[in-house]
Amino acid sequence: MKYDMDKLLRNALSPKEEPEDWLNQRIIRKIQEKESEHMSKKNRRLGIPAAAMLAVTILLAGSVSVYAAWRYLTPQQVAQTADYKKLAQAFESEDAVMLGEVQEYGNYRITLLGIVSGENLCGYVTEENKENVVNDRTYVVTAIENRDGTPRPDTSAENYGEDPFFVSPLIQGLNPAIFNSVTMSGGYFEMVENGVQYRIADCDSVEKFADRQVYLCVADGTFYNNDAYTYDEQSGNICRNEQYQGVNALFTLPLDAGKADKAAAEEYVEQIENEWNGTTENEEEEPEDSEENITSRVAKVVEHWTYEDFEKNTELVKELELTPNDEGAFEYQYEIGEEGMGSQGTLGEEVISERDKGNMSKFRSIIGGENPRTAYIETYTLKENGNVILRLYKYNES
Repeated sequence: MKYDMDKLLRNALSPKEEPEDWLNQRIIRKIQEKESEHMSKKNRRLGIPAAAMLAVTILLAGSVSVYAAWRYLTPQQVAQTADYKKLAQAFESEDAVMLGEVQEYGNYRITLLGIVSGENLCGYVTEENKENVVNDRTYVVTAIENRDGTPRPDTSAENYGEDPFFVSPLIQGLNPAIFNSVTMSGGYFEMVENGVQYRIADCDSVEKFADRQVYLCVADGTFYNNDAYTYDEQSGNICRNEQYQGVNALFTLPLDAGKADKAAAEEYVEQIENEWNGTTENEEEEPEDSEENITSRVAKVVEHWTYEDFEKNTELVKELELTPNDEGAFEYQYEIGEEGMGSQGTLGEEVISERDKGNMSKFRSIIGGENPRTAYIETYTLKENGNVILRLYKYNES
């Protein structure tokens, strides 16, 4: 585990509160009890990083406060709360980098706490399929606070999410409007502890781009905002838009350039560009029975189907009633079958803006099935009370 000592010390010096005598004496006793190696192990069990304890030790000689060493949870503790045990262990490894960089915009203080990349660290795990993991990911932990000292709303509070944030790596030389956590299979876990909002943001590993400048943006909103940042196509540099009035923090991620993989990076860029442009490699060579073809064929068949058509020609396998969240979007998650197959996502209001006479959205999601001639179709019907009925149908080609 690597630490940025300058940032840790700087943050430890920032508060105005004075530590109580019992705290200083307790720290001194802890230092005297064990040699440094043993002390480091105890610190981890206590949830206090060794570098933070070192900062405390140095500051005891002066009159400044050491309270900041405990101001935040560690990335390990946040991962443990998320029940990502392997990720918590990864944040204790030599590959993890512990940071403490702080940026403030508006009423918000944003702290970049740590970063680690690796395989099989966490994933979407269910009771039926506990071993499901997502390979080769980058995980970044940030803390967000209100500068005026008021606590961030708890995740169960009614006002949670009223001021959302978008957290994503950005890569030098790649248009951030295209290459961000949305297209890079991003996700996040969020929690609030003692008024501080913590987020584990993850996406496809960015280590393959370690020979470039890799940034982390933390901005207001739910998607990447072109107004918050500027992109220079010639140099490839990404910068904050100094004229932007909202939150547009931009950190530099300290990646090991030795882990860069130019070939993998080029392949990944081509993959996302193809997906963005709606094309796939070797599209003309795809076999007739491929999953891509079954989804495109079914899409044409059901394009103008009504509810009655689905009832007549398919098998209904799942039905959910979705209520809008504070932003008017509809979040869903479900599983079907014994193999843990399922889907999760968020539907925006635009999905249900165009509807047929039966209030069924003209937009449908087609998912490849367990064989080349089976597909699943999600439909969305708006109810009078503002809720949406999500129905999943199974379609078999005859």
